[in-house]
Order: sequence, then structure tokens, then C-alpha cells
Amino acid sequence: MNYIVRFVLFFIVVNLFVTNSIYSAEKEVLLKTTSTWDNAEYKKLKIKKPEVTVLKIIINVGEQLPMHKHDLVNVAYVKKGTLTVITDDNKEITLHEGESLPELIGKYHYGKNTGKEPVELVVFYLGEKGTPLSVNK
Repeated sequence: MNYIVRFVLFFIVVNLFVTNSIYSAEKEVLLKTTSTWDNAEYKKLKIKKPEVTVLKIIINVGEQLPMHKHDLVNVAYVKKGTLTVITDDNKEITLHEGESLPELIGKYHYGKNTGKEPVELVVFYLGEKGTPLSVNK
């Protein structure tokens, strides 16, 4: 009898680990890249004192951000709305709700709301502590 109880317990434990049926979290890769959206490869990062910043940014309908650049790695996730990003040499990309953008590094650009509702972004920055998140032109 003891053997049967052990076997049943063993079967339950193995089944839980294999199927993750009780404690399963869903995950979806939103972005995995080695370059910015204009295909500029990330260079080897030399960060002595890393600092991570996460911002929530809301861009109202028709609003346009100033021309600016980033001197650190950052990725934007469009939580709501439609965002168009335009470089100073007129390259552009349009993103919609649920899409991610590996931002340009060291290249001037601006974003504008080209949709019919406010754009809500979550932006993740990684760089040397004290580095400005953006620099206006």
C-alpha cells in the first residue's frame, strides 16, 4: 500500500513539473534584437555604473515631440495608440498598439501621434548613470 501512495504522489509531482498546469505564467517575446529600428548594430556596451530608467509617456492626439536623440540604449513599447517616428533625414516608421521599437542611438528623430487617440508608451532606458535620457536638437 505504501508503494501505491508513493507512486501516486510521484506521478502527481512529475505531472505538475512537466505540464506547469498549476503555476503557469504566459509569456510572449515582444522584441529581441541586436540593432536599432534602422538596422544600426548595437556596439559592445561599456557601462561602468549602469542605470535603468522606465518612463510612461503620453502623447496627445496631433502632438509632436521635439527633434531629439538618445545616447543610450532604449526600447519603446506602444501600450495604446499610433506613433510615427521620423528621422532628420526623413526615414520613418509607424507603430501601433502592442508593438515595440528599438530606438535610434545618436541619431536625431522625433515622434508624433498620427492616430485618433492618445499614444501611451512605456520606454525602457539603459545607460551610464547620469546620462541624459534624450538631448534636444
